[in-house]
Amino acid sequence: MISLAELRWRNRQLRHQLYLLRARYWLASRGFATGLGRSAWLLHGLVRSIRPKTAVEIGSAQGWSTCHIALAMKENFEGRLYAIDPHAPTAWNDAGPIDTHKILQKNLRRCGLSDHVEILRATSAEAARGWTRPVDFLFIDGDHSYPGVKRDWELFAPFLAPFAVAVFHDTTWDLHGPTRPDMGVPQFLEELRRAGHPVITIDRDCGLSLVQARRGGIPLAAG
Repeated sequence: MISLAELRWRNRQLRHQLYLLRARYWLASRGFATGLGRSAWLLHGLVRSIRPKTAVEIGSAQGWSTCHIALAMKENFEGRLYAIDPHAPTAWNDAGPIDTHKILQKNLRRCGLSDHVEILRATSAEAARGWTRPVDFLFIDGDHSYPGVKRDWELFAPFLAPFAVAVFHDTTWDLHGPTRPDMGVPQFLEELRRAGHPVITIDRDCGLSLVQARRGGIPLAAG
């Protein structure tokens, strides 16, 4: 026989899942002007599994990755995403050099996900100033130049929890082109790999690489 507590939990889940249908349908039926494509669902799946209390995203633009991460947090009933982006027109905007701040806010509202996201309209250096929170999940998709991606990693890697995962986008760009002399993400990820950081790369949508901060990885066996 189902207890009253179990019945209440099931009813809560039913109401919650019905509420989330809007966000799921909207994300499944639309595509933003972004190179991340359907690989955004990898971010969603990782967040569903890891259940981060604190996640950091560097490079939000219009919010394609932001919405997928926040949706997973809403499904988890926990977590907060700090979405860092100055939203200034740059050569790295997927939709062209536009101010994306209001677009991001609008897309989060459309999906009903604003309550899990704190938008930080700032550079990564500005956002990291005074940062003290442990980070359970980190997504880096901002400045793709070598100095830019290196800076983003060095700013937030010290705050990663032992089993936290950092995900980089555009890591297999050099394998697929087009050639961009200002693209530095593949080079930096190769340096992390050679330095002993665990790196797993999925060659979809110009590459997503999962990285852990500790060189050599976390020992899994006692002794």
